[in-house]
Formats: sequence, C-alpha cells, structure tokens
Amino acid sequence: MTSHPEKSDSGTPSPVILGLIRGWKWFAYVPAEAQEWLAARATIKQIQKGKAVFYAGDAATNIYGVVSGVFRIFLATSKGDEITLEEVVAGGWFPHVVPAERPTYLVNCVCQEDATVAVISLSVMEEFSQRWPTYYRGLYTEFTSRAAVIGGRIELLSLHNLNVRLAVYLLRMIRLRGKQEADGSVWLAAIDSQSEVGSRVGGTRQRVNSIIKAWARRGLIDPHKDGFRILDINGLTAEAKKTGFDLEAYLAGWHGGWQGKK
Repeated sequence: MTSHPEKSDSGTPSPVILGLIRGWKWFAYVPAEAQEWLAARATIKQIQKGKAVFYAGDAATNIYGVVSGVFRIFLATSKGDEITLEEVVAGGWFPHVVPAERPTYLVNCVCQEDATVAVISLSVMEEFSQRWPTYYRGLYTEFTSRAAVIGGRIELLSLHNLNVRLAVYLLRMIRLRGKQEADGSVWLAAIDSQSEVGSRVGGTRQRVNSIIKAWARRGLIDPHKDGFRILDINGLTAEAKKTGFDLEAYLAGWHGGWQGKK
C-alpha cells in the first residue's frame, strides 16, 4: 500500500477527494468550508487486489472513500464461511464506525481490484464532527436510506424463489461492476465463486449452476470461466420480477455504479 502525503491546513484540497466528499450523503449537511477542511486532511493510497484492509475486531483507525476499485465488506462465521454484506465501488465511503472510546471495526474488508482510495483518520473525523455536528445528520440519513435494502433482502430471501433471488443478485452486480460491450451486452467479471453466490442468494452451488445453464439455453446470459456476459437484461429483469418483487426500489437503495441505458 502506497500513499501520498497529507495536505497541510493551508493546502489546496485535491479535487478528486473533494468530489468524493461532496458526492456522499455522510457529508451532505455540512457547509462547503467544512468539506474543503476535511479534504485537505485526507491522503490518497493505492491498495492491491487481495489486500485485507481491516478485520472485525481490529482497532478502527480510518474511513475510506473509493476513487477506483472494488471492496468487499463481509462477516465470517465460526465455521469459516464468509457472508458478503456489500461491495463498495467508486464514489462510495466505508465503513460505518460506531463511536466509542476505543472503536473497532465490526466487519471485514478486502480489496477485490487494484484500487485507489482517499483515507481520513478517525482523529480527524472526531475533530470534524465537533466543529460541524451536522455531519451526524448525514450519517443518519445515509444509514436510514438503507431501510429499503434491509427490508428488501429479508423479503427476497423469505418470500421469493431462487430464480428471482439469483436474477436480482446478477442485476445488482451489473449495477456495481458491469461493463457494457460494443454489441450491447454487459460483461460481469466473476469475483465470487458459485458457492459464494449460492450462500448470498440462499441456494446450493448445484442449484445456482442449474439455473445459470437454463438461462444460457434461453439466451439470457453467456457464462464463462471468468465471468458472465449478460445478453438480455430485459429478460433477466423479467425473471427478477416474476413473483412481484419491487426490483427498482431495492436496487435504488444500494450505492451506485453502472446504471445501464436510460
């Protein structure tokens, strides 16, 4: 991991870092001078693919804004299984840190693609929140906006079949890290194994594989060893809505990424 030095108090904040701050709900309710103050105290770092950023229980030291790359936030069970909570892509900030005398990270984080991040220390964040306490309004707003996601995930796993759950998962991954091809298809690189995908949608690897093969025969997707080419987004969307799931509200609750054609 490499870094560039922090800006001094009198330094001009990086436009990249300032843009990250201005574009995230955490910082939406503080004045422009506060955003500039914070940006001037950030560092830029490069993190390599596969690097663990922090583990659950580690002393919390920083928050991170993603300039480029993808980060996976996950829990690990006592059996060694990993449960992915979210992926954070360019424009997003992580993690939520619970205020405490000696704060710790509550989850694990690993870098999934070579990445560039803005880093702000918790000591800076403490001073920032004391100077501009409306920062907490932004934290609260962003946290409560996740209600649609939390409720949607509960509904998805409890009321809808595996075909719907898998279609919703793929559509969300497309939004996060899909790359549109010249022929109109969308390429989705495989970061998760089929076992991991199965655990995230509540199905076995075998059942997930069976559904993927059926969709390939219908021309919805073209599976490859290193990812999926999504051939028919409308068809995949129809699969996700077959049992009445409110797909638009669910996807809107997650942090952005590629939005597809308007």
